[in-house]
Amino acid sequence: MVAENSTPHLHSAVEPKQTFRRALDMSSRAAMPSLFIMFSAILLSAPFGIPGQAQLQFGIAMCTVWFWAHSRPRSMPALAVFLCGLVVEIFSFGPPGTVLLSLLVIYGVAHHWRYGLSRLGFLMGWLIFSIFAVIASFFQWALVCLHAVALLSPAPGLFQAALTIGIYPSLTALFVWGRRTFANPDQA
Repeated sequence: MVAENSTPHLHSAVEPKQTFRRALDMSSRAAMPSLFIMFSAILLSAPFGIPGQAQLQFGIAMCTVWFWAHSRPRSMPALAVFLCGLVVEIFSFGPPGTVLLSLLVIYGVAHHWRYGLSRLGFLMGWLIFSIFAVIASFFQWALVCLHAVALLSPAPGLFQAALTIGIYPSLTALFVWGRRTFANPDQA
């Protein structure tokens, strides 16, 4: 008869203990994209006199939602997009609900297509983002025209789309760096 080993089996991998400090650290890292949108919205609502300041506010929010929704959805859940959209709406000067609806639609598309978008190269992802930036800017322009009950010039909408498309590469570089360093909730 073979004697059984009475010593317990030891696992080679030991998981760190989940402490309050660790949970707080992980939560703050995961909230970085949302905090970035809110801070940018508040900062860009100040009267600095920068040309295109209101359009930049929308562009930063849209780029941030698009990147994090397909790159790391845990850091940009739908509730966070909704809250960020509310903050941007409070500090923006457009018709109520347009930014919020645009951000939720962008989030839905990027989150739904995240597996396909992750396989595409940067240029193709930028092209797809550009199409949605133009659509979102056109949507906002159309709602402003409805709100004013007049056909307004599409130049501000086109400028917003161009600015949003133009800042995407630099914000993506910042977000890729942030994803690898401070915004990684799994980092110890």
